[in-house]
Amino acid sequence: MSDPRDPRNQKPDQQIFSTGAYNDALKNIRNRVFNDRTDTNVPAVQAGVTPFNQEKQESEFYITEEELEMLTFYDGTKGVYKLRYFMQTLFRELKRSKRYNRTTSVVVAAIDGYANILNQYGQQTTDQIVSAVVGVLLAGARSDIDTIGRMSPDRYVLLLPETPGRGASVLCERLQKKLSLQEHKHNWYVIPVTLSFGVSYYPGHANDPTELIARADLACEFVQERGGGNTAFA
Repeated sequence: MSDPRDPRNQKPDQQIFSTGAYNDALKNIRNRVFNDRTDTNVPAVQAGVTPFNQEKQESEFYITEEELEMLTFYDGTKGVYKLRYFMQTLFRELKRSKRYNRTTSVVVAAIDGYANILNQYGQQTTDQIVSAVVGVLLAGARSDIDTIGRMSPDRYVLLLPETPGRGASVLCERLQKKLSLQEHKHNWYVIPVTLSFGVSYYPGHANDPTELIARADLACEFVQERGGGNTAFA
């Protein structure tokens, strides 16, 4: 019976570990990467390493608190949260609304004709339009109260605590008007950009956070199917 410890009877990936080749390769890589710092025969000044530039080199690998916050919570733009964090916030807010018997509204906003804009005018122009829409949403929302999340490249969801359905509808009209005052161009051609809004609210439409978003999303689709640029309730 063959000995499994014999390198000749092992697979290549097993052999590299048992023979120590893996450790040797790892050691060579580590030596090559840290060669300048581990060479004790050369003074630090001669090697070009001083306490100042060594600290500077090490700081390049650090991540700032703001960068960590952007990676953890935000979806590319500060103020627009990842959907997972948005859902956590919605769960908490809805729980608070139930406890204190207060109204909470959810709005889904979609860029009308997003796919056509992307196909006809390209990614750069589309990104500019998306950036303009996000700017309008952020400017219209209450920064210390409302929460904005991103559902997809063309779809955003807003959480409006202590806001009745009518108040959410008024906000949608205000956002639509503000967007219409902006001019979106591709070369010399002005691109018309509108938003479709779907509104749902607690306690009128649903008691569950996921259902609130789903109902608002369906209302948004209802508007888009009829030409967009309007608001509908769930």
